[in-house]
Amino acid sequence: MVRVEIVLARLEALDQYLAELEQLRPLTHDQFVGDLRNHRSAERDLQLAIQATIDVASHIVAADFPQRPTGYREVIQILGDVDVLPRDLADRLAAAAGFRNILIHEYIDVDLDIVYDRLQSGLDDFRQFSRYVAAYLRRGGALEG
Repeated sequence: MVRVEIVLARLEALDQYLAELEQLRPLTHDQFVGDLRNHRSAERDLQLAIQATIDVASHIVAADFPQRPTGYREVIQILGDVDVLPRDLADRLAAAAGFRNILIHEYIDVDLDIVYDRLQSGLDDFRQFSRYVAAYLRRGGALEG
């Protein structure tokens, strides 16, 4: 059974990372890549947002489903397979999980154009993830309201 306090703590952290990323969203591409603090902040907050998403997905899958994923991408895909998330959202978030590996392991060669693109167009996926997870918890009676 899902431990709601674990999920809610990570969703709250996710919301904080998204708020920090939103502060960078109005920057032009040149402003973003021209200031080391901007893109390093965005890289770290994106990494943390993706990790929070993975952690929530992993907890739900481990607690409520028999599948045993072998990787971060797969854990999110499972939520699409079991209708916790719509398939298209699960696919986009699974791709983000792959990007997390780049942010962590290939940090020297991160493509700032991709970071900027995710900043501009990828944040809503995380918000949708939070909404679908909350709806899943409500359906299961683990969350009120």
